[in-house]
Amino acid sequence: MTTAAALGYLEQTLEPGTGDIPAALLLGPVEGRAKALADAGLDRDRWREARRRWIAEADRVTRAMVWLDGGADVAGITLGVKDTVDVAGMPTTLGHATHRHHPAADAAAVARIRALGPAVIGKAYATELNIGAPGDVLNPAFPDLSPGGSSTGSAVSVAAGICDFALSTDVLGSTRWPATNCGIAGLRTTWHPGRLTGALPVSPTQDALGLMARTVADLRRLWRRGPVVGAGPAGPEPGRIPRVATVANTRGCAPVLAEGVARTAAALAELGVLCREVELPDDLWSARAHAWELCAIDVAEVVEQVEARLTLRISPVARASLGPEPASGRRAELLDAQARFRSGLLAFLDREGIDMLLMPVSSTPPKRVAERAGRPTLPKPDDADYADRLGYTPIASFAGLPALVQPAAVDPAHGPVGAQLVGRPDQEAALLALGARLEHLLGAVPVIAERVARTLRDAR
Repeated sequence: MTTAAALGYLEQTLEPGTGDIPAALLLGPVEGRAKALADAGLDRDRWREARRRWIAEADRVTRAMVWLDGGADVAGITLGVKDTVDVAGMPTTLGHATHRHHPAADAAAVARIRALGPAVIGKAYATELNIGAPGDVLNPAFPDLSPGGSSTGSAVSVAAGICDFALSTDVLGSTRWPATNCGIAGLRTTWHPGRLTGALPVSPTQDALGLMARTVADLRRLWRRGPVVGAGPAGPEPGRIPRVATVANTRGCAPVLAEGVARTAAALAELGVLCREVELPDDLWSARAHAWELCAIDVAEVVEQVEARLTLRISPVARASLGPEPASGRRAELLDAQARFRSGLLAFLDREGIDMLLMPVSSTPPKRVAERAGRPTLPKPDDADYADRLGYTPIASFAGLPALVQPAAVDPAHGPVGAQLVGRPDQEAALLALGARLEHLLGAVPVIAERVARTLRDAR
């Protein structure tokens, strides 16, 4: 009797499938969805019910969300929000096991995106205060690979079709790593501290808002509707062909990642974009280490304030990311170095006539889940793989520039291979316009969707 009752409960927790509605629709882009639904003969009510079931099943498998709004209208365009960003009426935990507060107002960026139409369906898993371990969240594109980054749940929720867009944050790659590892598009926006109102910035000197979608075309579609994350209008798209340069300093990265950049450069050439190679001066290239060091100092100060004001303690895993007390005056020295880097990098782009830099996202492929277990988030100089972990994402972060990542290929052994375009300040529209054109030539999006569909189908 008891066993039968327990089995009955367990049975009802397993959501039934979506019937005859193809996964391609549920994992497809927002752009063109209305026509696809009409062609499939699906009315709004039937689509809403199919999507509701899909969301429940996808979240059961991936564990991407920490809170789902059962009353949200999922028939339209949907948005997931990282759990370090406030949404009125939804709890914010900051990724901490015991903390929870209920904000009375939306974060500024959430309010702006709501005004454009998307319905907020819930909060996506975030690592503890953005510095904890990745957690037990499944990468739906490659289940044996870690999603990586503090915006783990945001990337997974988009890749798995739980939501169409995700709002996240990006310090030194917190949006770009998980987006790349899950095979979706991720945009780090230009550094504007005022836009982070209602979010927890763990490194205010570099933290920026991020956006994710399954395709660059969808990100572009949302961006063109109006002000997405800023107070002013979205930046204009370029009236001329952008000038792109591949960063030669990354020659030491893994061959499979270099091949992804080469494929992207070849696609640019096909579009008529001249993509030449440039070497960043040593002082600009070495500043990646300064970016990580400044982040570590910022994070330590934020953690101290969080623990004191919210009367909570971070976990030992998160604390392992904190470095030793910096030398007196070191933060001021790093801020001076950052100011020099920002002006120096823009001067270099002006001198070389460059609009965008093309480079890999990381120097090594995505890590296996076991390789990430218990590993500190912030690299330290005495780490054996310190040079590799510096990566290439800090270039945009330290300079406060926007950066777009998108899948350039899918490698059977190493998973999604991403490429990164770094643009000039407030030139997100130009990045998205070029990225959307590249997307069609690179052809990785359908491959990723098929892998995600297979993962979710096999998990039933």
